[in-house]
Amino acid sequence: MLETNSPTPLYHRIYAVMRERIVNGYYRSDIPVPSEAELAESFSVSRITIRKAMEMLTTEGLVTRTRGRGTFVNDRGQKNRFNRAVVSNINGLFSYLNAVGQSTRLKVVSLDRGEAPPRICVQMGVPPTDELVRSVRVRLLDRKPYSLSMAYLLPEVGGTLRRQDLATTNMIDLVQRTGAVVEQVEQTLTATLADEYAAQHLEIPIGAPLMRVNRLFFNAEMTPFYAAEILYCADRYEYRVSLKREQGKDFSLGGAQPD
Repeated sequence: MLETNSPTPLYHRIYAVMRERIVNGYYRSDIPVPSEAELAESFSVSRITIRKAMEMLTTEGLVTRTRGRGTFVNDRGQKNRFNRAVVSNINGLFSYLNAVGQSTRLKVVSLDRGEAPPRICVQMGVPPTDELVRSVRVRLLDRKPYSLSMAYLLPEVGGTLRRQDLATTNMIDLVQRTGAVVEQVEQTLTATLADEYAAQHLEIPIGAPLMRVNRLFFNAEMTPFYAAEILYCADRYEYRVSLKREQGKDFSLGGAQPD
């Protein structure tokens, strides 16, 4: 689903998608990324095109290519010191999820058990070889794909999920029916690009801009038990926050001087 009329060279668009995957922890650092042949088949392009894209990633220092071993992702997991959490009320999130559920329709893509992407395993604090319950769904708004939602749950929480329930009910409602208590949710919003999987289900070109929302749900013991990753079409999603000054809690920037 790569756009054929795009002015951007094909290899550069594949480079952009692969770069997003690497930066966002799609691949483990101790296992080689798919071979040129596998990537060529996945993207439906030639190996020469894949090779050019991988050369760009190598030049940028994102991967290391070793003859006989394969291509490995370099560890670039440095935290930005400005990545600070803003604390808010969990009820607002649940109200928003309920409103979305009432305005959209769900299509279940899959429900199974298996290994999760490395970034999800790190978030949930589980070994990469552990099996989690995995659910993939597409939300439809006005009969068109609005979002692609991937859920990863500990087996003791997601083991009783059924496809027929996933087609009609918000995941958070299904989770709470199992008796799980949501004590805290961490949410992160980032911009990303559509890979071939997201492009297929959202019916958009590979490399199209997306908004990615990651939510990590903690139980009463502050143990993560459910990770959600939602990809929204950038032209159909808006995240709006209203910020209000609290009376008696004014502050000034440290280096600011009076006018």
